[in-house]
Amino acid sequence: MNTLKNKPLLLSALTLFFLAFSSTLSAQITTQKVNPTESFASVNGFVYALPMVTYRIEVQVEKLEHIKGPYTLYANKLLGLSDVTETNYESYKIKDIALSAEYVADPSQLYYIQLGEISGKSDQAKFFQMNQNGLFGGVISESLIGSTNQTTVSKVEKVVSGSRDFRYFADANLIEKADTIIRRVDVDTATIEKAVIKRYSIEKDFMQRAQDAATQLMEIRKNRFELVSGFHEVAYSEGTFRMMNEELNQMENEYIALFAGKTLVTDQHFVFFYTPTPDQPNVLAPIFKFSEQSGLAYLSAAIGEKVSLAIKSNGLAEQMADTKVSGAVSGIVYRYPETAEVWMKYGNQEYDKQLSTIPQFGKIQKIQVNQNTFELYPTTGGLKLLEVRK
Repeated sequence: MNTLKNKPLLLSALTLFFLAFSSTLSAQITTQKVNPTESFASVNGFVYALPMVTYRIEVQVEKLEHIKGPYTLYANKLLGLSDVTETNYESYKIKDIALSAEYVADPSQLYYIQLGEISGKSDQAKFFQMNQNGLFGGVISESLIGSTNQTTVSKVEKVVSGSRDFRYFADANLIEKADTIIRRVDVDTATIEKAVIKRYSIEKDFMQRAQDAATQLMEIRKNRFELVSGFHEVAYSEGTFRMMNEELNQMENEYIALFAGKTLVTDQHFVFFYTPTPDQPNVLAPIFKFSEQSGLAYLSAAIGEKVSLAIKSNGLAEQMADTKVSGAVSGIVYRYPETAEVWMKYGNQEYDKQLSTIPQFGKIQKIQVNQNTFELYPTTGGLKLLEVRK
């Protein structure tokens, strides 16, 4: 599986809050944190959310069903096979684990922008852009409208290889048996013997059926040898030769499976979600359990080893002060995001190690609007562009 990258949010459905500004605004734009117990009566404002990241964890597990062959007891005696499946059992292994970041609105970071009263007349316009999830994108000029990001979609397919049934196990199970009955008839002083043949059918025992399968296997190998050695001196076309050889090879494997057993392979796909909390910039968070004998299980299971999401912050946000939003503050609030190494860990194995941006580990900042325009990254909430106008 290819490593999944961070997925930016789809911005094709932008909700644009349009306001006509003059070059000199008499109103002061303020921001305050949303309180569930408080309502906002002003119609000249709106609510937005800062983003946070949730990790989508896709796990690919391979399930192997080892199925005993019906003639396993005679594998060594008839074919000399010793490495055979003697009992039915299952085994599992992790093929791959992939991480992808999905950015959504942080319910603990909701803010209300109070635009105030706008005075003056002007043909200048600015736009407050928000995406469909309520994430603020900044104050942009009219020329920036229409730019969008694309969402990468990953499709996962499930594949089942093989069949539980043994193709050539269903075979003729009756054999004809003949008994000769001698009848003696005395006529005067002479004795006449009359032979009567009685024919009937009986079921084969497993040893006889195994011998028939072994004989058929030897016949298939002989036919394949004659084909590849050109014994019949027939000029088959390349396509015909390849088809015949592949069919004989498949038949040979099916007959061997009657003695050695077979393996049924099933690919399983699981999806988990994990949202880091702001107070744990360095964490080893268990996601699920896994056992090679029983497969994937939830954390509440009694067996299995924990498979965890590891996060190691780079410590960038620790060098910055966090702006405390108490009441109304001048300007617009955004968040300077943190970066961290993120990977999945199972025992000594590591999967999909990558550098990721984690907004909820960042620090709250604010920016004055005035006549300026700016743009935020819609996924991380960080400052993308600032245009200062005098």
